[in-house]
Amino acid sequence: MINIKIKKGEKFNNIVPEKLKDKIIATRINDKLYDLYDEAPEDGEAELIDIYSAEGEKILLHSAAHLLANAVTDIYKNALPNTSNEDENTFYYDFKMDPVSIEDFPIIEKKMEEIAKNNIKIEKIILSKEEILKIFKNNKYKIDKINDNLKDNMESSVYKQGDYMEFCRGPHVPSTGYIKAFKLLSVSSTNYEGDINKEKMIRIYGTAFPDKKLLNSFLAKREEAMKRDHRRIGAEMDLFMFDNERAPGMPFYTPNGAIIRNELINYMKEINKSHGWEEVWTAHVFKDIIWKQSGHYDKYKNDMFLFELQNGDHYGLKPMNCPGHITIFQRNAYSYRDMPVKYSEPGTVYRYEKSGEMGGLTRPRGFTIDDGHGFVRPDQVLEETISLLKMVPEIFRTILGTEEISYDLSVIDKDHPENYLVSYICNNCSTKFEMRAVSKELKCPNCGSFDLKVDFSMWDNATDSLREALKTLNLKYTEYPGEAAFYGPKIDIHIKDALGRLWQLSTIQLDFFMPINFDLSYIDRDDKKVRPIIIHRAIYGSYERFIAILLEHFNGKLPTWLSPLQTYVIPVSDNYNDYASNINKILTENNIRSKADLSGETLSKKIKLIRKMRPSYIIVVGEKEQNANTISVRNRKDKMEIFEINKFIDYIKKEIENHKIDQIF
Repeated sequence: MINIKIKKGEKFNNIVPEKLKDKIIATRINDKLYDLYDEAPEDGEAELIDIYSAEGEKILLHSAAHLLANAVTDIYKNALPNTSNEDENTFYYDFKMDPVSIEDFPIIEKKMEEIAKNNIKIEKIILSKEEILKIFKNNKYKIDKINDNLKDNMESSVYKQGDYMEFCRGPHVPSTGYIKAFKLLSVSSTNYEGDINKEKMIRIYGTAFPDKKLLNSFLAKREEAMKRDHRRIGAEMDLFMFDNERAPGMPFYTPNGAIIRNELINYMKEINKSHGWEEVWTAHVFKDIIWKQSGHYDKYKNDMFLFELQNGDHYGLKPMNCPGHITIFQRNAYSYRDMPVKYSEPGTVYRYEKSGEMGGLTRPRGFTIDDGHGFVRPDQVLEETISLLKMVPEIFRTILGTEEISYDLSVIDKDHPENYLVSYICNNCSTKFEMRAVSKELKCPNCGSFDLKVDFSMWDNATDSLREALKTLNLKYTEYPGEAAFYGPKIDIHIKDALGRLWQLSTIQLDFFMPINFDLSYIDRDDKKVRPIIIHRAIYGSYERFIAILLEHFNGKLPTWLSPLQTYVIPVSDNYNDYASNINKILTENNIRSKADLSGETLSKKIKLIRKMRPSYIIVVGEKEQNANTISVRNRKDKMEIFEINKFIDYIKKEIENHKIDQIF
């Protein structure tokens, strides 16, 4: 990180050292990003944003999306750009245009290269809403976005590169020449604003990196990831299926897949129990009144499965487990001594994902969360957060063998308290109350006064507890102002897999909102009713998505304790079928998942056929093994060893019981 002093009104590009001109693409002052051509709004220190940093790469991706739109509109004159987005390594742009395919990508990429090589300056222009509407008068999609984001008489930014213009807040790289290494990846169909009732659009995906070496590395990993696609592995190992005629988007687990799912659930139950979480079970369908009370109805209505019965009652399949856990909590009265109360559940939820957004186990319509909700006193937030932060590496080191874990702390943007549930104090009558001002008229509920001041103490104390928990465990984290949910701050935890991909899996979310909505309370030391804070937590995230990550991480070669087929017994010929059957029987009696192949195929053919099922160990028996009462065991690296059967069972049992990733030899 490089910080350089700057004076108000000075342009940021003037303070960038000459030797860094090719790498610095933006700046930051007081947590706000600026283009290099911007002027400093005040005296201070400007942080220089390197194109190779995580933030720099995100800016590069966003600029590459504009480069794509520039090229598409140059080639396809009737194409109307809609909107773009980017994640860790990729971007996409949606267009209203005639269909294109990957066969058209070379033409588009050639035009992108031409624009990039011309090193066209990317300029930010500040205009009034009226002026911006005139620029985009022929694009109804941009007009919608302008009207959604700007009130009358407001100003905003438009970015210009050559003849191409884009309504955008930025920032962007200084010129198209900074976009040196990019590649278009895929194309799909979507709908405007994600609404299946609105017009179809074309979505083009791509990626961009600061240099060719990084791009080629990403493409190589992506190719390997495609080979490891969990849908292909799932089909080969017969783990799960989908039936789009009978239950679109709902996964069906076969016996093999159910083994993996149940092993993960059972392991999580062990961990939960050791950390004081009690298991509960909640219904899958509720009257819609509970979703209205929880706030999910307003947020998720269009993504919920809602229905009406003949008697007029309205129901909804649950999109979340928290209201069910709250219902169980409400059955009792609690004192401060009873807290915390911590419930966990492998709870299945249902969300109506659009057909074009579903993708195997990573985005189904029905999925199970390793959910947990802790009802805690404010002074218990620190201790419980530390406990959860200790659970996460314990679990992922055991299952994935990973040490690469990163932590994000999302906090409130105090400049915009109206976007959050915060406390207000009336300067007229001293009444204190909580409200999310963006949804209601901001006035005192007691006297009607508008003379209010914001009290951030609830947020500050909770955020300090999350921050202190991370520091207590010496965990490096990145803080993101303005990224908190409206109902509380959170910690998101990212895990790196074998292909170097970061997955956001675990989350620890504080919630001030639902305790108010459901009027939750406990009795404190002074015999007064006090609201608890709810901690929402998930470690795996959803079992479906985590199983997909597991399959791709291990390329289907799961640790033995998770493997549906732990041993596979093959006789070298029919003469040794009885001995193979007996060995298989001994293994299964010792709770080892085993099968024997007594077919008439050759030994090599049997081994070849079973490879796709990825058994942990292949056991071969013939005359030598039968005479010596031994077995020849082949591991996944095709290394062979001779074992006495009981000795092998002792070894493999320890491997399974200790949740080992490595095999016994």
